Amino acid sequence: MEIQGEENVIKIRELQGEENAMNISEKIREKRKKAGLTQEQLAGYLGVSAPAVYKWEKGTSCPDVALLPALARLLGMDMNELFSFREELTEREIVLFSQQLSETALQEGAEAAFALARQKIRDYPRCGQLLYMSACVLDAARILADPQKAAPPEWKEDIFRWYTQAAESSQEAVRYPALLMLAHRYAGEGDYEKAQATLEQIPSIPAPDKTLLEAEILRHQEDTGKAAELLERTILQALTRLQGYLYKLLELEYADGKTAQAERIAGAAAGMSRLFDLWPYNTVVPPLLIALYRKDAEESIRLLRRALEESQKPWHMGESPLYYRCAEGKHFSGLGSTFSQALLIEIRSGKKEYEFLQGNPELEKLLEEYP
Repeated sequence: MEIQGEENVIKIRELQGEENAMNISEKIREKRKKAGLTQEQLAGYLGVSAPAVYKWEKGTSCPDVALLPALARLLGMDMNELFSFREELTEREIVLFSQQLSETALQEGAEAAFALARQKIRDYPRCGQLLYMSACVLDAARILADPQKAAPPEWKEDIFRWYTQAAESSQEAVRYPALLMLAHRYAGEGDYEKAQATLEQIPSIPAPDKTLLEAEILRHQEDTGKAAELLERTILQALTRLQGYLYKLLELEYADGKTAQAERIAGAAAGMSRLFDLWPYNTVVPPLLIALYRKDAEESIRLLRRALEESQKPWHMGESPLYYRCAEGKHFSGLGSTFSQALLIEIRSGKKEYEFLQGNPELEKLLEEYP
């Protein structure tokens, strides 16, 4: 009992999805060998020919659907394992896929990355973390796409839909960040009522900090290195959050006419970056913000040049005693190109902060150095 060729392969794909359809042949071969059966023996148990089993394992044909329960029992697995059905991806698989999306966006363009994400999400439509990470990566890819061309409207629609679906996740670690991103999008569109309503879905009472206890447990259960790595990651996350708070506070003080306070906050933000071995690019951003707020063309261009220079330098996290474990001795060489590209797009697109610099010959000269 078997249906040969393309017709049966299509049936199996309809049941289990395009990606996993090609894995059934590997499953049969692997489990047959593990069970100590030859192709002839497997064929005999199922009442089919040995060449039929050979074709199943080569992937040129698939077993008849009616044979699948018996095949699964014979090979010692359930139907879900045979078909590789899974509602969720592992965290590692999602991280690796996010990296693949980023590389695809950089090497092949945003359109190819969106196509890749749509296919993956079709296979795992209820995986909240996949939806959230795909939306985050492609949101950045959309911004970094050619500013001279209007982005297809479906890009924005996809990202909004994926954030919305992720915000319905039962996992708080996915739902709350997705709600926050949705609130950002509503605020960016000027719909502050929706932004506020979305924010209110995120609990305002912070969860108890369990990091110190976790580190102590790791120290005794595994080793000191694992405990220290957890603390390094937590410190880095806290500093990144604090940096964002300082930038926003700086902006609000300047908007309120409190220039001296804004400049002191900028100094604190830059000093924090140096003190905690953060990416040197971050030491340039606070004074650059002040220069832009003051519309000081000469100082703004000087600091823009410094920012672009610093953004081209890798961040050697592994050289810092604060992060060397979580960095595993690596440096982030690709970080700079992304930031510099985003900064150049902002300047060239005539964003409000840079309007006063348009037509400035020194700025034009600087942009010529970074095509």
